[in-house]
Amino acid sequence: MAQQKKRRKKKISRQALILRWIMIIILVLLVWFAVKKIASAFKKVDDSAAVTSSSSESTSQTSGADDIITDSIADDSDGIVIGAGDDMTETTAEKENIDNAWAMFLVNNQNPLPDDYDKRITVKKVYSNGDRDFEFDERAADYLINMFAAAKKDGINLTVNSSYRTIEYQQFNFDRSVQQRINNGMSYDEAVLDTEKEVAYPGKSEHNAGLSADIFSDEYVSFDDDGFKNTKAYAWLMENAADYGFILRYPEGKEAETGIIYEPWHYRFVGVYYAHKVQESGLCLEEYFKANGWLDENGTATQMTVE
Repeated sequence: MAQQKKRRKKKISRQALILRWIMIIILVLLVWFAVKKIASAFKKVDDSAAVTSSSSESTSQTSGADDIITDSIADDSDGIVIGAGDDMTETTAEKENIDNAWAMFLVNNQNPLPDDYDKRITVKKVYSNGDRDFEFDERAADYLINMFAAAKKDGINLTVNSSYRTIEYQQFNFDRSVQQRINNGMSYDEAVLDTEKEVAYPGKSEHNAGLSADIFSDEYVSFDDDGFKNTKAYAWLMENAADYGFILRYPEGKEAETGIIYEPWHYRFVGVYYAHKVQESGLCLEEYFKANGWLDENGTATQMTVE
């Protein structure tokens, strides 16, 4: 009987010891979790303070015309810090919403494409008029196809009159435009300068990047004037293009900034996130890059460049 009691006591003692260790482990885990939570909270406060400091410094350093550009989008509540240059950051939530960041880069006289860019990309057919097929960078092609399908559901029949162009075709296009001007009485130099307002030099054209399309509709097709802006198709594009990642690349009144005449038909893919950002800002792409501190003093992009 005495031996049975001893065994029972040992058994109870062993169970108590195991239970005690389990309680200690649970307590240690709870303390570790609490410490981690507190450390995370302090880090968020520090990060927030750093972003606020960066924003206030950049604001104090801008003046004159730059103040006007900054004010137009500085109140944006989505997290972009305007004019902060290398310190410009998006919040974690914003980064999760940014699609196709690879497509957000400048192509113009100051920012030509890399020499081998047309060999880096793969293109896909996006439209055919029966006589000719039109292609687009395959990474963005479905966005254009879906936009055309959505427009058709709304009774708008969009057409493509130009999209991806090889460097060779761009050179042919440029030379032809120069010759037409010479035939009309311009000198060669005058013809080149005038052509550059409408046809980008090879390697400096968004069409060479496979991310731009000249879009018209069955209502109106003409490169000779800006009459397309008076169509239902243009109104539809102004309302809906950003939802598919496209911006009007050469807006009216922005000729000095873009170096290109107003082209109500020329749309550029930058991704849905940045398309909305640019459209909401009221800026052309060059101004948007400048406002975000992504350009140097020569207009060359230092951030958001070609991958």
